[in-house]
Amino acid sequence: MSETYVHGYDPREKERLEDQAGTLVDLLHSDTAYARGSLVLEAGCGVGAQTVTLAQLSPDARFVSVDVSADSIAEAKRRADRAGLTNVEFRQADLFALPFTIESFDHVFVCFVLEHLSRPIEALASVKRLLRPGAPSPSSRAITDRPTSIPIAQRPTPRSSARSRCSGRPAATH
Repeated sequence: MSETYVHGYDPREKERLEDQAGTLVDLLHSDTAYARGSLVLEAGCGVGAQTVTLAQLSPDARFVSVDVSADSIAEAKRRADRAGLTNVEFRQADLFALPFTIESFDHVFVCFVLEHLSRPIEALASVKRLLRPGAPSPSSRAITDRPTSIPIAQRPTPRSSARSRCSGRPAATH
């Protein structure tokens, strides 16, 4: 990826990303579980904050977690090692030029990465081609060719949960 990463890689940014991931664990992963033997691509794993949770929740699935930053991959490996995980392989890779065979993954997990890209639709297309035909997705988080465009008047109110807006489930009212 030849583009400059807007957020940067300084320690404060790493800390912010870890805090963000930790705060949202229950909201994002309360129902995330991959079947025994599933092969899951985690696209844009960063420092591994989501990786540890995913791998712990699905110990019988195998994960390939990629990130463009060698420093982030090194930190993700340290986190996984500290957690005693054996079901994760880390690779430095560019989301726009992934080194995998087409239709080789059962699932693709994308979280907190699209906001960092200038071409998010192209990145989604890149990872979508790696899904096996008919590959199920946990909950209703399937990758689509393009994001749904919702007219402003029909968008959920700020009171609806982020989980509901992301998953397509009816928003809870408070």
